[in-house]
Amino acid sequence: MRIKIKEKNLFKRLIKKNFDFDIKNINSFCLDSRSLKKDDIFLPIKGKNFDPHKILPDILKKEPSLVFSEKKIDNKKVVFIKSSKETLLSLAKDWMSFFKVPIIAITGSNGKTTTKEMLVKIFKSKYKINYSKGNYNSLIGLPVNTFEFTTNADYTIVEMGASKPGEIDKLCKIIRPDFSVITNIHQAHIGNFNSFNDLVKTKTAIYRNTASDGFIFVNHDDLNILKSSSTFKNTVSFSFEKKKTDFYSTYKSIKNKIEFLINGQKIYNKNLNEIMAKNILASYAIASSRGISHNKILDCIQKFDFLKGRGQLIKKNGYLIVDDTYNANFESFKAGINSFMNLSHKGRKILVIGDMKELGDKAKDCHISLGNYINDKSPDIVYTFGDLVSYATKQIFNKKITIKHFNQFSKMIDKIKSTLIKGDAIYFKASRTLEFEKIINTL
Repeated sequence: MRIKIKEKNLFKRLIKKNFDFDIKNINSFCLDSRSLKKDDIFLPIKGKNFDPHKILPDILKKEPSLVFSEKKIDNKKVVFIKSSKETLLSLAKDWMSFFKVPIIAITGSNGKTTTKEMLVKIFKSKYKINYSKGNYNSLIGLPVNTFEFTTNADYTIVEMGASKPGEIDKLCKIIRPDFSVITNIHQAHIGNFNSFNDLVKTKTAIYRNTASDGFIFVNHDDLNILKSSSTFKNTVSFSFEKKKTDFYSTYKSIKNKIEFLINGQKIYNKNLNEIMAKNILASYAIASSRGISHNKILDCIQKFDFLKGRGQLIKKNGYLIVDDTYNANFESFKAGINSFMNLSHKGRKILVIGDMKELGDKAKDCHISLGNYINDKSPDIVYTFGDLVSYATKQIFNKKITIKHFNQFSKMIDKIKSTLIKGDAIYFKASRTLEFEKIINTL
């Protein structure tokens, strides 16, 4: 990861204050030795398989302006630190104290990156903004992202992720949000958490850390979020199910046409589906509450494209591909399959699905539930790949469904290629590690 530092003089002050080190030239802040360029600041962070400290002599040959190191090295460009990770968090916290604009923070199990990108598009239409790039939302990625921020922005929009207990709280201590939203809380990436309640506590820390004179945006359709926000007074509510909310939405398919309303006003997007509608509602609630008009929001939503791997529609060789390969958990699987099955499409509907990872001791039950859900939805063909998804396969008894499980990736690809005919619609989804996008690339 390499982030361009735009406020160079400000960053020089930060380094001088914290390390009494004078930097002459600054380019970018870099964590990846392969991307390192002249005048970059390099921070070596140990990974599971590699320690950058072992190649610091080679790194110094690239002429960085400053190199941090947990090992003492006799070089005027090297600053000794006790912990790279703690140094990063401390620097980011001090850095953010320079930025006084309102901060909007987003977290959730599903949809946080799409919601953030949608908000970025909407707010950019009216304001100058800082925002976190891509899906760099972790305890390392987000702090580094902040080093690209500029002081002339009107708003800052960031995305927060958590793979371990307490990580949202730590990020909030750096970011200090004025407005916050949790898209949803599901059994996603629960492997490193002690329980689902532990996951809920971690996610809802974003509300507890939101400024008292700001607002939290509450999804009233998620019982875990609703319960966790009950003691807060500074709330803005949104829902598809409860009319007595600040932003009430309806989503209907009428004669193969989608009707999507928020507070009675129509919302359009050429790729609109149930999942995207949920992200739009959260984004709309925040943008409208901050004074952006319906027409301006609608214009931005109409022009918004799906992010790659998040329900993207691809027409190719006479068939329709739905690329939902970015990641997977049970709730996103249900929403994705439901939207796919509701597509106005005359040909066969084919599911290509794989394992849901990081579910801990809930993994087997979630895959069994997935199989039951698919059984009821009745697609024409289901192809599965992975060890865990075999639990789903065993639950599909519907005689209308042709189903086959594969143990070899190449054989599944060959089967898909030989099966597809013009007019078919084919849906791909699995956890990121299975790299299902590679199948799409072969079609």
